[in-house]
Amino acid sequence: MKKLIVIALFLPMMSKAQEHLDTESGYFQLGVRNVVSAFSDDGANGFGYGGQFRIRVLQRVNTDWYADYITTDISGIARREDLHIGWSVLAYPFNCETTKGKITPYILAGHCFDYSKVTKNSDGFSKDKLSSAVQAGLGMHYNITDRTDISLTAQYMMHLGKDIHAEVFEVDGRKDVLIEKSQVRGVEGHMLINVSLNVRLFDMWDQHHKRKKTTSA
Repeated sequence: MKKLIVIALFLPMMSKAQEHLDTESGYFQLGVRNVVSAFSDDGANGFGYGGQFRIRVLQRVNTDWYADYITTDISGIARREDLHIGWSVLAYPFNCETTKGKITPYILAGHCFDYSKVTKNSDGFSKDKLSSAVQAGLGMHYNITDRTDISLTAQYMMHLGKDIHAEVFEVDGRKDVLIEKSQVRGVEGHMLINVSLNVRLFDMWDQHHKRKKTTSA
């Protein structure tokens, strides 16, 4: 009998704990982002834009599916274009709830397919390549509201496969560029930084586990 009384007393607390156990999974977010590609092999920085959507699979695990288009000016005599299509897994080791005014840090790792093309401005000569890449890094969401966040991510992206090199040199005081595609597969890397604005649209799981505000008596 005493056991039944203890269980009855703890049932409301267990129920409330269950309500707060998973308040985030199943949400779908849509966002837009600005991208900076730094520390590339040709020494120039690229700038671009893209879009993404997120599917929160667990309370502390999110997924990010994205596409980026980046252009890089190479000393005014050539340009590089990069297209990334990929995904990342975001893990929240600390705060994981989306609460207005709070910061949610995360670590991420993922994979993407990329297409790159380097074109000489003077005559249109170009070389391109298709490969894949892996990336890992850190980031954080700043929650503007319970449904909207600004995210900042810094990740190192390592391309696997043949790469294109643009080497700038001078001839008779005039700049020129040599565009070469490596014949041997290797690993080339650069830093990718993006800032995105994301809006939570709906709950894909259709669960009734929305956050409930509580106040102490």
